[in-house]
Amino acid sequence: MAKFTLKAALTAAGVGTFVEKTIKFRDAEGQEFEGEVLIKIISHDDVVNATDIFKVKNKQDITLDQLRKALVYQTVYEDEEKRFFPKISDTGTVSTEILNAMYDIADEVIDFSGKNWISAKKKKDGVNSSSTELEEEQLPKPSEE
Repeated sequence: MAKFTLKAALTAAGVGTFVEKTIKFRDAEGQEFEGEVLIKIISHDDVVNATDIFKVKNKQDITLDQLRKALVYQTVYEDEEKRFFPKISDTGTVSTEILNAMYDIADEVIDFSGKNWISAKKKKDGVNSSSTELEEEQLPKPSEE
């Protein structure tokens, strides 16, 4: 087994590399439209600091919309040299459906919150959310006094 180093970790995680993904959404006539974009794999610090682009003094003032737009801006590219959105403000020029589709495919590649790894581990261990939900439903509710 090879020694695990920072360089090996970056290579294994693919930080800085691109993954081609298909984006799908409804066009103006309600038909499915699809096209290829590149998703740049970014580091943890890039994810955490993505909203710095808005130059908000207090990070607690960042909205979910701003977070999603910042992550899409950071990760979605037309080609390896050109971001899909030239400026962060351009993320607001497309429909919500397109923006959400871009966020979803970027999250699929990067797993912004680690939830994909967690859910895959639970499934591997034989635990899934539906079985735990059933257990929770069967628990007696405390009586109100």
